[in-house]
Amino acid sequence: MNSNLDPSQREAVCCGPGPCEIIAGPGSGKTLVLTERILYLLDHYNLKPAQILVLTFSRAAAAEMKERFLKRAGENNRSVCFGTFHSAFFHILKESTRRDYAILGQTQKERLISHLICNYYPDENDRPQIEEMEKMLRKAPAETADLRVSAVKRDYRTFLKENGYLDFDDMITKCRRFLLSDPGSLRLWRSRFRAVLVDEFQDINREQYEILKLLSGGEGLYVVGDDDQSIYGFRGSSPSIMQQFMDDFPAASRVFLRNNYRCSGSVCKTAGLLIRQNKNRISKDIMAARPMLDKTVLRGFKEDSDEYRYLYDSIKNLPVEQLDRTAIIVRTNTHVSRISSYLSSHGISCRGKSAPSREILSSVIRDLKAYNDLAAGLKSGRIPRSALYRVMNRPERYLLRSVAAGEYLSPGELLESNGESRKTFNTLKELLRDLDILGTLLPEGFVRYLSGPMGYGSWAANRLGERETVESALLDVLKASRSAGDMETLFEKLRRFPDRMSGNAPRGVRIMTMHACKGLEFDRVYLPALNEGIIPGRRCRETEDFEEERRLLYVAMTRARDHLELLYVTGTADNPRPPSRFLSVYGIRNFVSS
Repeated sequence: MNSNLDPSQREAVCCGPGPCEIIAGPGSGKTLVLTERILYLLDHYNLKPAQILVLTFSRAAAAEMKERFLKRAGENNRSVCFGTFHSAFFHILKESTRRDYAILGQTQKERLISHLICNYYPDENDRPQIEEMEKMLRKAPAETADLRVSAVKRDYRTFLKENGYLDFDDMITKCRRFLLSDPGSLRLWRSRFRAVLVDEFQDINREQYEILKLLSGGEGLYVVGDDDQSIYGFRGSSPSIMQQFMDDFPAASRVFLRNNYRCSGSVCKTAGLLIRQNKNRISKDIMAARPMLDKTVLRGFKEDSDEYRYLYDSIKNLPVEQLDRTAIIVRTNTHVSRISSYLSSHGISCRGKSAPSREILSSVIRDLKAYNDLAAGLKSGRIPRSALYRVMNRPERYLLRSVAAGEYLSPGELLESNGESRKTFNTLKELLRDLDILGTLLPEGFVRYLSGPMGYGSWAANRLGERETVESALLDVLKASRSAGDMETLFEKLRRFPDRMSGNAPRGVRIMTMHACKGLEFDRVYLPALNEGIIPGRRCRETEDFEEERRLLYVAMTRARDHLELLYVTGTADNPRPPSRFLSVYGIRNFVSS
């Protein structure tokens, strides 16, 4: 066993073979504990590697955990099964039923919901975030007063039915129903996996939890998480699931990892004051393993521009190495864009979670050029086949290359080439409609329409690389489009982009949303725009909504190792801007109660 484990970590690793819940706060070494727990099961309970299933919520997290485990345990233990909930449950369903299912992936789901939001919310300022809409779609019809939400839900379900898709929620429901209805298969899977370990348990939803209980049969279930970091209510997660674990498994052990090795004492104290305001939580005392260092800064500004100028002044003289370890974390993508634009225009190197590589940015630019050629070709009646072939399934339209013949096609020839498929005809007709709209737009509108309503942005994030990497590339393209009077000027700007890049080693301050920052850490963290209507969001109504927003802020605060600043806008006498109610715990009380 690793000799560097602290007493609480050692207790977590060595708890018995029965159910166990590990409450792991920020920076408490949960990945280390999970790795050591797997080794402990192999060494002390004579389990075979293939009998251990380790689940988490993203492919990247599963791959990283597997890599760390194999580095510690050696290649002989490669048959330990690491995977995501969705991949594991899909495998169980597919292998057991011998049926093929078409699954609507999360990126495709987000693209579809984004499209429907644009349909039913024409005012951009009134549009809910995708995660807000996902949360609303989960509610029962009686709980939905907004007819637009009902319309989005109706069209979403219709699309799935007409195209033969299951989304992940449907797939999980089918898996649970199958295991309940087939005791023989359930016994088989229970014997196959004698131990099930779960990372980020606070992110689980109730159906996933029910499947875990079925698979484990009340034995060998080992879960690690922190109810204070449950921030995916729009996907059905709830801190109450962690809280009921001990009721569901009365013989289970619960171990607290109490030491925070990431945050300084001042950051840990400030974040603790915030999260203790939540009522729906497991009581815990997190202790900083590091000294106090800097005090947390709270600062208000009259206008957004003053706040942005302060951010610039605070980081402009940082050495490159320190700038790389600095993050600006905000609630919405709108603020990511605004702050990135401001700092970039003042010479600060900015990046998202990952900056675009030369290859990804070049691919995006070529796709953009192909769409521009198609839009121009539609106007002239000569649609270039090469451009059509490049992007006709970017995003997926399930078109075959046989739909086109000849170097150029007229719109009529393109529509007539679809054979007997009405679905293909409608898909081509919609593509032509989008191209017609693209042909009327200036560069910035062109990029926005292609990336958003046409779904290219979501597709690219799924297919070309990590989501944040592609979003960073699209943001670079969008910035260039704002100062381009026409498309020719835009492409002249873009042609110089790849040559300026330094390969895959991006530098600069990271700017991201609070949801995107989970799992990361930085020396310096700035949290601007902490105002009512932003966090908590203006659509918060219930106590559970406000508590999740507070948890989201807590996650963002605990990304900081050494230095943390909480910033807000006060507005003017004529236009007051209430600070977030969450700041009242620090004496900032000029907020509007619901």
